[in-house]
Amino acid sequence: MEVLRDGTFSFTIETTALARGLRPSKRTPRNAKFLVEALGAVGLDGVLQVIDDLEPDRVDTSIEITDAFPYPQIFVFNRVTIVCGETDIYEWDGVSLTLVIGPVTAGELWSAVEFFDFIYMTNGVVSILRDPFTGEYALTADQPVGTALANFNGQVFVGSPEE
Repeated sequence: MEVLRDGTFSFTIETTALARGLRPSKRTPRNAKFLVEALGAVGLDGVLQVIDDLEPDRVDTSIEITDAFPYPQIFVFNRVTIVCGETDIYEWDGVSLTLVIGPVTAGELWSAVEFFDFIYMTNGVVSILRDPFTGEYALTADQPVGTALANFNGQVFVGSPEE
C-alpha cells in the first residue's frame, strides 16, 4: 500500500470481508475474513461509505437555548429531530428551531423514544407525547413519569417510574 506525502492512501477491501461485516467477537480467529473495526465509515448498499462530518454550527442553539450544560440535548429520530432545553422542546427542520412545547417543569435529563411519528418523552417530572396525526406536543398524565425510556421490540420500558 502506497502512502502519499499528504498522508492519503488507497486500500481495497475484498468484497467477502465487506459482506461479512465486523467480527462478532474478539475471539474470532485471525484470517476469518471479518473486518476488525470501521471508524468513521458505515456499510451501505454493499459499499463502505464515509460518514459526513457534522459542522459545529449546523444547529445554532445559542439564541433559543441558553441553559447550562448538559443542554441542549438532541434526539435524532426517523422522521423528526428534537432539541431539548431544560424546560423547552424544539423541533429542528434542517434550517431553524421551532418551539413545540414549553416551558414545562424542569427535571432530570430528557429521555425519549419514538415510534415513527409518535414520540414519548419524560424528564422525571413530566411526560410529553407527540400526537402521530397532528404532530402536536402535549403534557400527559396518562403515561408514567420516569428518568429513562427504552424501546424493546416495540414495548416501552420506563426506568425509575414515579410511584
